[in-house]
Amino acid sequence: MQTSKEQKGDKLIPPAKSSAIKMLQAIKPDHPIAKKYEEDYEEYQKNFQNHLNSLPKKEEIILPDLHPIPVDNLYAVFKEGFKFFNGKDFDENCNNGEGRKLARTLCAYFLEKDGFYKSPLLNNKSNPNLKKGLMIIGSYGTGKTCILKTFYQIFANANNHPIKVIDKNGTDQFLGRYKLGFGYFTANDIVKKFESILDHSEKEAFWNRYKVGFKYFDDIMTENTASNYGKIEIFKDILEMRYTSGARTLISLNYSGTSVDETLEALSNKYGERVYDRLFEMFNIIELKGESLRR
Repeated sequence: MQTSKEQKGDKLIPPAKSSAIKMLQAIKPDHPIAKKYEEDYEEYQKNFQNHLNSLPKKEEIILPDLHPIPVDNLYAVFKEGFKFFNGKDFDENCNNGEGRKLARTLCAYFLEKDGFYKSPLLNNKSNPNLKKGLMIIGSYGTGKTCILKTFYQIFANANNHPIKVIDKNGTDQFLGRYKLGFGYFTANDIVKKFESILDHSEKEAFWNRYKVGFKYFDDIMTENTASNYGKIEIFKDILEMRYTSGARTLISLNYSGTSVDETLEALSNKYGERVYDRLFEMFNIIELKGESLRR
C-alpha cells in the first residue's frame, strides 16, 4: 500500500507517453486512450502547479533608498579595509599625514564630492575636474600603490560580500550598491600579457580590454618595451586609445628626477608628445612629496 507521501509524489510525475499514444494523438485524437492521456496530463499540470504554489515563498528583501556617502564614512571603511588586507593599521601620521590626505582625497574623488578640489595634494599643472582621471606622482615607497590597491580590494569585495557603509542619513548601506569599483593592473603585467599574444584575434582582444572601462595602471614608466609584433611602447597606445574612448583612468608613477615637471618631461620622452599633450585633459595630477616608508 502506498503512503500519502508516495501518492502525492506520483501525482507530480507526468504520465508516460508511448509511441502508440503519439500515433493515436496524430491520427485519431478522439480515441479513448489518447483522450485518457490528455486528461492525465492536464491533471499532472494542475497538481504540479498546486505543488509550486504550496512551496514557501522566499522573503522579499527590501533595501533602503540609496543616499550619498559622506567622505568621513567611506574613509572609516577604508581604514578598516586597510587593516584587513594589509595586516596592519593605517598610519595616518606618516610623512606629515600625507597618506591620510591621499586616502581622503581619493574618498572625495570616488564619491564625486566637491571637497576633492580642496585637496592640498593637487598639483596646478592640470586644472582639477572630477570627470578626469588621476595621475599620482611621488617617490617610491610613499604608499601610492598600497592605498589605491586597498580601495580596489574594498570595492571589488563589496560586490560579493556585505561590506557596509553609513550614508548621510545614518542608514547602513551595502557598499557594493554604489558601484565604485575599478580594474587594477600593474604596468609590467600588461606588457607580459601582450608578449604572450599568439595571434591577431588575441591581439585585438587585448586592445579591446584595456582601452575602455574605469581602470588603474600601477607603476607606469617602469615597464619594459614590448617586442612582440615589433618594438612598441604599450602605454603609448593604451593612453591614446583611452583618451579617444573617454575612459576614466588612474595611473601612478615614481618621480623621474625630483619634480613633477621632470617626470612629465620623461613621460613625454617615453610615450611621445601626442600623449603628453593629452595628459592634462585626461588627468588631475596629485603629487606626494614625502619620503619612502619602506625600511
